Amino acid sequence: MGVMLIGIGVMLAAALFNIMGADRAIVMASFIVVPSILLIVLGIFMQKKRESAWVSSYMKNTDMKEKDLHQIDQEFKQPGTILLSLDNGKDTNSLKRMGFVTANYVKLPGVKPSIFRLEDIVACLYTKKMLCADGGYEDALIAYPLHGDWVYCWTSPPEKASLEIVKAIGERNPRIITDHHFTYEGKEYDAVSGMDAVKELCKRVYGKQ
Repeated sequence: MGVMLIGIGVMLAAALFNIMGADRAIVMASFIVVPSILLIVLGIFMQKKRESAWVSSYMKNTDMKEKDLHQIDQEFKQPGTILLSLDNGKDTNSLKRMGFVTANYVKLPGVKPSIFRLEDIVACLYTKKMLCADGGYEDALIAYPLHGDWVYCWTSPPEKASLEIVKAIGERNPRIITDHHFTYEGKEYDAVSGMDAVKELCKRVYGKQ
């Protein structure tokens, strides 16, 4: 907006030069150009302020370091970034809930800062049989990293969108477990109720600590 107004001011000064004289034309144009410069400066300041607030929030609520967040910002702008969504809304709240997957990071859908390095994720799966406290089952999109007790769990999500998210993340890191139940070396694993066992298996197979 500020750059556009500066351009208008310059063109206006040129057009009025022969009619009003140089001094008056320049004075009139300055009434447009000076506020325009202030708009540009204000825009830069607000952008830096928003970026600073974004970085501070994610550093506080995740284990991401500042260099990771700046790397995520750069990767997000590159071709190949995939947006992740569990609803079809186009309003502001829906956009805020969207996630994304880049070359090395994933931000899962939701308003909370659920962002991880792809290499740190142990499992990302959609299941129709997450056992509930009342003994029943519920559909869920589940993901969790190797370290910590944090679990991403979105209950009753749309099946098609959930499967697309699991596929997109799994393709970026084939080591991520995308099945609720699986067998390895003759032993059966439950990636939902047996998360600790799955994490230990991941550490043993891939040499992670």
